[in-house]
Amino acid sequence: MKKFEYRLEELHIDIKSALNPVYTELHDQLEEKLNELGKEGWRLCGVNGCLYYFAREL
Repeated sequence: MKKFEYRLEELHIDIKSALNPVYTELHDQLEEKLNELGKEGWRLCGVNGCLYYFAREL
């Protein structure tokens, strides 16, 4: 059976704002952070406001 660990990150970047073409700087900051976590094996599972939920297989 697969096992996972989970991580919560409070990123002060609202995803709706980051996806708005007016806020390209927010988009770039969020993309950079997500890529950083992705390189560590974390996979984004969900977003609730500024809370981002990640999981990775053990």
